[in-house]
Amino acid sequence: MAADRNKIFLKLADQAIFTYSLNLFLSDSDCKAVILVGKAEEKQYFSSYLTDRVTFVVGGDERQDSVRHALSHVASTHVMIHDGARPFVTLSDLTHLKAHTNAILAVPVKDTIKQVNEASQISETVPRQALWSAQTPQLFDTSLIKIVHQAAHDAGFLGTDDASLVEQFSTVPVTIVSGSYENIKMTTPEDLIFGNAILASRSTS
Repeated sequence: MAADRNKIFLKLADQAIFTYSLNLFLSDSDCKAVILVGKAEEKQYFSSYLTDRVTFVVGGDERQDSVRHALSHVASTHVMIHDGARPFVTLSDLTHLKAHTNAILAVPVKDTIKQVNEASQISETVPRQALWSAQTPQLFDTSLIKIVHQAAHDAGFLGTDDASLVEQFSTVPVTIVSGSYENIKMTTPEDLIFGNAILASRSTS
């Protein structure tokens, strides 16, 4: 993002990126608690958002470490793990996820996918019919996701998302729930342009 701070603190329209999803989860009557995870020095920034229902946990070196730290504070039977940089998840998305036990939001890949070698030459065109782009939230049985996170930590395994840990360290299937192409992750400066366009579209719909 080439920013001077954590990208989730950047403004999208008139509020910080992470507050869109925070407010969305808090509006869900099934959501009993929200755990915000960040660096120790970021707690002060989060302080105005902390309540009996919203708490803060210091994260780790990697995203996976941060999730594991937060999971140690989860007592409910199910947990949703979400990227604060995805501000456009909807209540409908949450409802569809909650119809399952272990599931993630995802969308079909639209582009042609090329596998390349070390010389940046195409080695294969990967059939995209069965390819999906993973999103968050990702919903899991809490006991399961705690077990696989600990197993990954013990094995020194670093996954690309939380579902990948379930794939690696259990035989439990994870269901794909069709998400939305609007559920983008704010990663580059261009994404701020797309994000403002999404907000403008939603305000007129």
